[in-house]
Amino acid sequence: MNVGDRFLLFVLSLVGLVLGVLLALLGAGVMSVTWAASQLTVQPWNDVCLVVGVVCALLSIRFLFYRSRRRGSGVPAESVLLAGDHGQIRISYATLRQLANRRGSQLKGAESFDSRVRQGREGILIACKMQVLPDIDIAALTREAQTAVKEYVERTAGVQVERVIVHVTELSPSGHAGKAWNGA
Repeated sequence: MNVGDRFLLFVLSLVGLVLGVLLALLGAGVMSVTWAASQLTVQPWNDVCLVVGVVCALLSIRFLFYRSRRRGSGVPAESVLLAGDHGQIRISYATLRQLANRRGSQLKGAESFDSRVRQGREGILIACKMQVLPDIDIAALTREAQTAVKEYVERTAGVQVERVIVHVTELSPSGHAGKAWNGA
């Protein structure tokens, strides 16, 4: 949707919102107009005016905050488009997120692992949050997480990963009982 279409949708939504609210107020009897008072305030018409006004107002509010889900290339924003031998292949961001979470949670020293996926310029960007066990070399673990997640997603899904960003949120409250310790 281009800028002109968005502007027209915005103007139409504002007009619809104003007219919908006025019609609802007229149907509810809050507002009175002399030319419409005799016809629209009698029992069946005031209910119709109220319902139509509320529906118009709600639809206008919906379209005021409407955002196009498609980007310039026509690919949905929630998936990656790949060329296959027999046509196009779409892999959802949720699938890529699950792959990243699967590999990240297997890392020794990572107590919890969660990621988000979004489109970058030359591939996808994966932002990871992880909670680590105490007494772990955090710098080495984060480098390992970046490499492991990037390689696993690229190898498994065939998608170019531009960058993996790792954010360590906190130390695990579970102490030494975790994947990094062997009973010590």
